[in-house]
Amino acid sequence: MLVTIDRAGRVVIPKEVRDQLSLEANAELELTLDGHGVLLTPVRRPGRRIVEVDGWPVIEAIPGLSVTDADVQRWRDDGQR
Repeated sequence: MLVTIDRAGRVVIPKEVRDQLSLEANAELELTLDGHGVLLTPVRRPGRRIVEVDGWPVIEAIPGLSVTDADVQRWRDDGQR
């Protein structure tokens, strides 16, 4: 598949390739030099499971990350503007 680089150094990844790899806007790609070429690899973040806490389904916690009531209130307020 042939693609070109524009003046800003950007390369468009064809839609059929984006669809096949489930890449959406703002997807992160890791760029590595591979001999005389470039390798782009999608960065896949590990998914989070739904677990039960006190009888309620919740998204599994991320170790070292905490969300406060103030964080949630700020996000709600931002979403209502």
